[in-house]
Amino acid sequence: MKAIYKKILDLYKTKNLFYTITSLSPELGEKCVLDSEQLEELNINIKAEKLPAIINKPRKSYFIENINDTPLLVLAGGGHVAVAIAKLAQFLEFNTVVIDDRAEFVTKERFPHSKRYAQDVGDTLQHDFGNNAYYVVVTRGHKDDFRAVSMVLSKKHYRYVGMIGSRQKVAITMKKLADQGYTQSTLSQIHAPIGLPIGAITPEEIAVSILAQIIKVKSSFVGDQSQHNVFEALAQIDEDAAIATIIEKHGSSPRGIGSKMLVTKSQKVFGTIGGGAVEYAAQKKAAEIATKKKAELVEYDLGLTDDTKLGMICGGRVKVLFEPIN
Repeated sequence: MKAIYKKILDLYKTKNLFYTITSLSPELGEKCVLDSEQLEELNINIKAEKLPAIINKPRKSYFIENINDTPLLVLAGGGHVAVAIAKLAQFLEFNTVVIDDRAEFVTKERFPHSKRYAQDVGDTLQHDFGNNAYYVVVTRGHKDDFRAVSMVLSKKHYRYVGMIGSRQKVAITMKKLADQGYTQSTLSQIHAPIGLPIGAITPEEIAVSILAQIIKVKSSFVGDQSQHNVFEALAQIDEDAAIATIIEKHGSSPRGIGSKMLVTKSQKVFGTIGGGAVEYAAQKKAAEIATKKKAELVEYDLGLTDDTKLGMICGGRVKVLFEPIN
């Protein structure tokens, strides 16, 4: 296995977020690993840029991916709404953290799958929860709401902050934040009232509305990634192989940018880039790349009308990067 893939695999096992950057031009296939600070040195705003994506620079083009980008949901408050949110977040494959200074509210029985902090909410939110954190403020009073939201807004990176409460409670907190010097532009980033307006009443319904809103926000940052099967297989295979990754799509297609498929020389397949004709063609190509050991870019047309197309009803196009791993 190439040294860069050994490094990627080692980093993947840490479960910490990192980025890969792959050259598309002028040299195809050169690859390296970056952290968020190095990415920002390339003038790539990870708070605003939807990844994975192709980034074009003068005379150079790159494909940048975020690996281990598992979202973290940070619950400031451990009440009954937080319990419902944590349960649904577990089903949706979010990691969760819950913070409440009342130890009896952050027990393992109430939050069996969450990291729990029986500590002051404002103080604990000073911790670094990473670049991919979504903050939900569900404390018991506007005083803690103010401290919690202030701590989130002071962070360099956060993906979402939402605050539950009555209109009066929200208005009090917003006024205090404005008095502290926060601009209207910053305050507009706070989702309050929190959640999508679906008429939610019960804690479970409120949890659905909040997580639906978070998913909507998340989808603006993260592409269609199917990486886990590929990286888990990468650690197990003992033959030449290649990875196929969708790096560009136009129109309708079964899967999106960032979807991956690992194919061995003997055509064992892990992961998916969409199924059907495009996947069959890509499997054959990947097995060929595993033998040739040279990266290639291939565009597949998913239309129906002529011999150059794959005969799918989608009608879109996808560009696939094939990379040998040995």
